[in-house]
Amino acid sequence: MATQQQRRDATRGRLVEAAHAEFVRTGYDATTTEAVLERAGVSRGALYHHFPTKQELFAAVFEQVSREAVERAVARSRRHRSPLETLIGGCLAWLAVAREPAVAAILLDQGPQVLGWVRAREIEGRYSLALMKSGVEAAVDAGEIDVASVDLTAALLNALVAETALSTLHAGGTLGPRVVAKSVRQFVGGLAAG
Repeated sequence: MATQQQRRDATRGRLVEAAHAEFVRTGYDATTTEAVLERAGVSRGALYHHFPTKQELFAAVFEQVSREAVERAVARSRRHRSPLETLIGGCLAWLAVAREPAVAAILLDQGPQVLGWVRAREIEGRYSLALMKSGVEAAVDAGEIDVASVDLTAALLNALVAETALSTLHAGGTLGPRVVAKSVRQFVGGLAAG
């Protein structure tokens, strides 16, 4: 028999999943709480118990999509032999995930607008920025790259990858995966130690 906490977690999960689908389908502004409630199959009281505002519900969706995108990128990039190649592979894997419409809609299109730059960045910092920092640290520790600041380099790489994702999303197909991969490899590879 499920505990009270397990039931709460399941309800919260259904709400986040339903909201994600609705935000992708209609956008934040057009998504109604009624549509989320109907899709999730829960009561209005359950929604407001977990999420007092629609923006808080969106923040939960943004966080989940951020976490899952990084987890998927990490899983795809583990097979590389060196920390520098793992870092490059992680960047490219995250870009591949971010091209998926259900991910791009939340992380790239709606997130910064709905949450504001500061809050979106704070959530992102726990996931993609943390991934960049650990990748840069590993490459520095292996002597593969030489940087003045691990934190600043990680922030710059995170910004590079986010801007690359936005550029490819809005380029109308003119920036193919090969061009993106070559550009990211050139940029990150430029950090290689002497």
